[in-house]
Amino acid sequence: MALNLAKKIAWTILVNKGLTFDNCRQNIRGFYSRSRPVNDVEMQKEVKNLPAISDMIYDHTLIPTFENSFTKWIQNNSLNKCDGLENYQADISQGATQAFDSFYINHANKNIKMFIGEYLYHIVVRKNLNKPYSFIKSTNDLAPGDALILSVPFCDTGNDIPNLNEILKACDEKNIPVLLDCAYYTIAQGLNINLNFNCIDTITFSLSKTFPIAHARVGMRYTKHEFQDGQKLHSNINYDNRISAGIGLHFINKFPSDYIWLKYKKTYNKFVNALGLKQSQTILFADGDNQWKEYGRRDILQSYGLEDDQNLYHNRICITELLENIKLSEKVLNVIN
Repeated sequence: MALNLAKKIAWTILVNKGLTFDNCRQNIRGFYSRSRPVNDVEMQKEVKNLPAISDMIYDHTLIPTFENSFTKWIQNNSLNKCDGLENYQADISQGATQAFDSFYINHANKNIKMFIGEYLYHIVVRKNLNKPYSFIKSTNDLAPGDALILSVPFCDTGNDIPNLNEILKACDEKNIPVLLDCAYYTIAQGLNINLNFNCIDTITFSLSKTFPIAHARVGMRYTKHEFQDGQKLHSNINYDNRISAGIGLHFINKFPSDYIWLKYKKTYNKFVNALGLKQSQTILFADGDNQWKEYGRRDILQSYGLEDDQNLYHNRICITELLENIKLSEKVLNVIN
């Protein structure tokens, strides 16, 4: 019943967009499988109010202003806490992805470890470059010479990692550098991340899931103050992408870092409950049981060219389209009820 309801909502939204029958059939498969920000109306208005490119590209204060403002913006989140971020140095990143690539370079001699369900980008890159990586089930699978990549909230579920401190403590003891991917931090609630561990090498944030500016590639990386690499060099000499910094600064000045959760919380709860899904700590996602398998990770795995067993992953359901089309989605719910 819940899955049929989900399909009816999806079809209604797609038809309302003016898609043909065949296009609706093609788009229905990936309707709940995607991972993208809400095209919030208020945010879309701000895209049109962005400063002129000429103003941004010649503003030599833009990069340091954005880096300093971003830390305060993150720490002023009323729903989450990351203790110790002030002990790290910020440098702008092209989304979180540039920070990932820098981590690979900085630890090129190490075996990258991940928990099953981690962001698929890491798997594809390691495979394509023929570089070592492997999945782990617990800290017992970690050894000196490894480097750990860990998303918080976790990519596969959108939820916190309950034993995060134990994982980081084990990495401290084994001298394993850790990259904490916090790309979902500003679309999540209930996080309490302790960053006071020596093993934490890199912390990344991204605005790609927070605001409808993913193609501007706006993110931030945090590393220890004494750390130096190519990405940090560009930050030190003010030779970074000022346009993405200007876009990011404009948006964080307009919207607090907990904006999405606070605005869509009631609607999120309504849709998740109506569809019989399990709530996630991340506003864009919910967890589906086995009947949702066709909307799980299958299409995403295929799009990345991976042949991993889908059963290893959660059926992470994306409800972005419902949040973008609240009135229409609610109308279908009311008709069915």
